[in-house]
Amino acid sequence: MDITQLSSRLVEYRKNNNMTIKDFSDISGISTALLSQLERGVGNPSLSVLNAISETMNISLSSLFEEPVILENLVKRSESLSTVIYPDRDNLEFQLLTTRSNTLNIYLLRIIFNSHSETSYQPLGKNNSDEIIHIEKGSLTVQTNDGKSILLRKGDTMRITPDLKYKFKNISVNKVYIIFATNKIELR
Repeated sequence: MDITQLSSRLVEYRKNNNMTIKDFSDISGISTALLSQLERGVGNPSLSVLNAISETMNISLSSLFEEPVILENLVKRSESLSTVIYPDRDNLEFQLLTTRSNTLNIYLLRIIFNSHSETSYQPLGKNNSDEIIHIEKGSLTVQTNDGKSILLRKGDTMRITPDLKYKFKNISVNKVYIIFATNKIELR
């Protein structure tokens, strides 16, 4: 058990609710001496004390020990974006737009597609679920292996099913910027 996490939760709760240790003690039934120790990061609370604290704070017991959300850690700053170019795909540049996470089940990438080029079929990854492409800038042709094609322009969004064999074509003189959403990054 991380007593420092509990300590900061207690102090933060009391301050946000304009409570003294005595006020919290009166509501929770926990002695002021023990509350003071816990707020200083000392002491060893029993399960019944932890339950009383969580009930007073109206949160789950497990929430007492969760890491607080630090907003800055959730942001991927534009100046920290790096561009990856794979040797066998020099017509594409990839930028990961989302922060890495163990719980996030979707990734957002910007793909910059060079002018007058095309990809091979199923160019972007191996996936067993739908992927989404959104044209951020420029226009792009999506062509299936049976010869059908569709032109996507700036602002258009397309869902790509896992069984669709496709390739991208950029016939313009300008780069095309694509936002690509997938639940797995595993480029071929």
